[in-house]
Amino acid sequence: MFRIPTIAAAVAIAVSSTSVALADHLNIDVDGAKIENGAIVFPSVLIDKDGYVVIHAVQNGEAVIPASIGHTAVMAGTTENVSVEVEGGAMDGTDYVAMIHYETNGNGTYDFGEGSTDVDTPGMRPDNTAYALPFSVGAM
Repeated sequence: MFRIPTIAAAVAIAVSSTSVALADHLNIDVDGAKIENGAIVFPSVLIDKDGYVVIHAVQNGEAVIPASIGHTAVMAGTTENVSVEVEGGAMDGTDYVAMIHYETNGNGTYDFGEGSTDVDTPGMRPDNTAYALPFSVGAM
C-alpha cells in the first residue's frame, strides 16, 4: 500500500533535483529528443535489462505517477532512435518526464500503473531514486 507514495516521492525528488544523479546502467538522451508524427523520439536509450521507456505527464510541476501517457519496450543494451507514442500526440513545448521501467513479470507487456505498482517497476539510480528525467521537446 505504501509503494505508490514511495515511487512518487522518489520521482518527485529526482525530477525536482537541480543536479542529475547519473546511473551508468541507465540513460535516456532527453536533450536530443524530438517529436515525429505525434511520438517522442529519443536519440538513444541505455538499459541493463529488458524493459520500457515510459512517458509521464506533468501537472502543476510534478510527474503524474503511476499513470503514464506512453511507453515502448526496449531490449537490454543501447538502442538508438527510440520512438514512444504519446496518448493524444506529443505537444511542442509541453513538459514530460521520461522513465526507465524494467520488465519484471516476464509477460512482455507494460503492466505498471494504478493498482499494479509491484510489477514492471522503475529502474533506480545508485542513490535509490527512480531514473526519471524531466524534459520538454520541440516539433520536428
